[in-house]
Amino acid sequence: MKLQEALGEEAILEEQILSLMHHFADRFTDRRVEINNLMVLHDHPLIDYGKYALECMTGMDMKKCVYLKSVRDELLRSMEEKRRLMTNYIDM
Repeated sequence: MKLQEALGEEAILEEQILSLMHHFADRFTDRRVEINNLMVLHDHPLIDYGKYALECMTGMDMKKCVYLKSVRDELLRSMEEKRRLMTNYIDM
């Protein structure tokens, strides 16, 4: 019974993490519009700085996105292993 409760709690955590990952990815893709809008503006030091800052943030977000994907894959693999263990335990 405790194993099922722990599995349920992990499933809830899995859903929360996946939801946060999707939210982050959506925020990252929404930034394309900002970048496209900045590219049509005239040259000005403040606009250039804004482009630079946005590029830096986008680069960091891309690194975070890659890391989150690896975390997600590890989480999904772990959940699948636990589901298999649970089914094997129930079958015994």
